[in-house]
Amino acid sequence: MKKSLLAAFCLAMTVYLCGCFSLKNNQQYSASGPDLATAQAALQQKTQKIKEKKENASQLPEVLGGVISSERWIIYKEKEEEEFEGNVHYDNGAYVFRAQYALSQRKKNLFTAKGSVYLRKNETDHSFYELHADKASYNYSTGIGKAQANRRKKIKLVYQNNKGEVITALARQADFNTQQETFVLSGDVFVTHTNALGQQNTLRADKISARKQDNYALLEGNAIVQNQDYTLRSESIEYDGKQKMAYAYGGRPLANGKTQDGTFAIIADKVSAETDSRKIKLSGQVQGWIISEQINQSKANETFNGSF
Repeated sequence: MKKSLLAAFCLAMTVYLCGCFSLKNNQQYSASGPDLATAQAALQQKTQKIKEKKENASQLPEVLGGVISSERWIIYKEKEEEEFEGNVHYDNGAYVFRAQYALSQRKKNLFTAKGSVYLRKNETDHSFYELHADKASYNYSTGIGKAQANRRKKIKLVYQNNKGEVITALARQADFNTQQETFVLSGDVFVTHTNALGQQNTLRADKISARKQDNYALLEGNAIVQNQDYTLRSESIEYDGKQKMAYAYGGRPLANGKTQDGTFAIIADKVSAETDSRKIKLSGQVQGWIISEQINQSKANETFNGSF
């Protein structure tokens, strides 16, 4: 669960595109794409390694137009804003950013992008983070940001580690605070984790909230956790990484699946589980069935006496 939340960190990478909006130019002017593309190419030639490129990314010029290429670039002196329109693009090897429109608002410490927004961060160990959205914003002073999808669409967050494990999250919206390290995915959230062997775990919920520092996550509304062995359905599923415990409650949680002994389907008022030992405790009006070869072959299973 902890790793499934790491994909949201790719949103924080916009700070490298908006940490230096100090405009000292006293004129309003615009520039065309070809000249800016040349400036971008010159910058890329000076950065040969990803580590060096990261250092350059944190020391961007005070006017972003010399770094970010676009079809149209305008500076508004009094408002201290930079506007980029059409094929907005930035790529220094370590960070890649694309959109159809972007706006830097220095007075508000705000960077906003619209239209096929794409953001990628490449790590030195060959892992990476990606964001796909229709709109994204980030306040580099408060650390508060948001990514949104247009109607009937979803944003997409991807994290792949250096072992080839992939975590993909789909949602209608993501809200986050990089300073507090809190993240909220909302709107028909679907998360998949595929390990290096191709085995897949999935999470579904109306909303998933997480606090990275506490290693804590809460799935709310039609929550479902599923892997190759079992499926757990409940109104809410809570994960406490520090206590190494998981809890399911609300709407009579249902657990069904298979063990080494056979199959099962059980409902109860509450389900708790130790994440390391995988011991499960069910409490409150426990009902269900368990089928195993041991029970099927038992002599007690040969006859049934009862009255109706």
